[in-house]
Amino acid sequence: MDFFGRAHLDELMRASSAPAISIYLPTSRGRSAADHDRLRFKSALKRARALIEETDGSEARRLSDLLDPLEPLARERRYWNGAKGGLAVFRSPEISRRFRLPADFPELVVVGPTFHTRPLVGFLQAPDRYWVLDLSQGRVRLWAGDVSGLHPVDAESLPGSLDEALGYEYSRDYEVVHRSGPPDGRSAQRGGVLGSFHGHGVGANDREPELRRFFKAVDDALNGLLGPESGPVVLAAVAEHHSLYRATSRLDTLEPTGIEASVRDWGAQQLHRRAWPLALRAADAQIERALELWESSYGRSKTEQGPVNMGPLAMAGRVRLLLIERGRRLWGSLDRATGRIQVRHDGGDDPGADVVELLDELTEVVLLKGGRTLALPPERMPTTTGAAAILR
Repeated sequence: MDFFGRAHLDELMRASSAPAISIYLPTSRGRSAADHDRLRFKSALKRARALIEETDGSEARRLSDLLDPLEPLARERRYWNGAKGGLAVFRSPEISRRFRLPADFPELVVVGPTFHTRPLVGFLQAPDRYWVLDLSQGRVRLWAGDVSGLHPVDAESLPGSLDEALGYEYSRDYEVVHRSGPPDGRSAQRGGVLGSFHGHGVGANDREPELRRFFKAVDDALNGLLGPESGPVVLAAVAEHHSLYRATSRLDTLEPTGIEASVRDWGAQQLHRRAWPLALRAADAQIERALELWESSYGRSKTEQGPVNMGPLAMAGRVRLLLIERGRRLWGSLDRATGRIQVRHDGGDDPGADVVELLDELTEVVLLKGGRTLALPPERMPTTTGAAAILR
């Protein structure tokens, strides 16, 4: 599986060259399923070419060439064998990206002026999507999970240990302590940085400044990876590290309890059994807080229920939190200069003819303007329009 975080989402949302082609496919494990998935992907490319022809007229032939580099993927049997989850593919004159993710994406092909990213926003904030941060001085690991279990994430920007995070600064401090310590060296090692970092001797409290710098480096990297649209983050660390990390962290989605234990020797199943109830409770609490905010804002005329009226508000940066109905599709046009919205079709697949998926467009605008979004199941939505905006 690939890693997909807020930095990837930002790249896709900020892409500005058209046509922007978005393809989503569910995939299944097994040889016979792989052949079926390859054929579906080939059909998706054919559908994308047809949509380009509908929207770009005389330029269609040249623009449809954008899809040529994707054709060989439909013939790569090794890529499709063993596939599981969902495939998201994006192509434009400036961007070519694909992600295989543990998600149940609907089969969808969209061609428009911008990428269709709402399924990925939903992936990041799905009720059963969560993360585990395994944090200790000697190792930092990130796990991605859902109801079925956990799998490790290879996140290169995340420091692997305290030594890696502090680098030269940590090594320099270590040398200074040894140069200034007693001449026999042995006492220096017990009372210096080595001793303090492992909790021995009189220097046990000296590690706090270094730990705070370490935790800040981890938290900064994690914020860059996940962003505010991610699911709950469950902290797994020894008890003394919990308070220090929480005092440092800027993560809005940090689950408040966590696992107070060293999980170095835990397997994925044991870690999931402990973390899953915490993540589920945190995700439900997030939805409850959003609905409470809607209720209190509604009474003060700080809400908007109609997607048409949300366009100018979103473009002006006035939307604080946008609630979107998961799975709902609303097709039409959005003028990104004025925010003017025209609704042409409710539901179904991309009908072509220069339309965009409006709930996706609203989500992107709100995020780019510094607002927040949250995808809710239909039964939890406070409106029947597919969207609900809480205003600043």
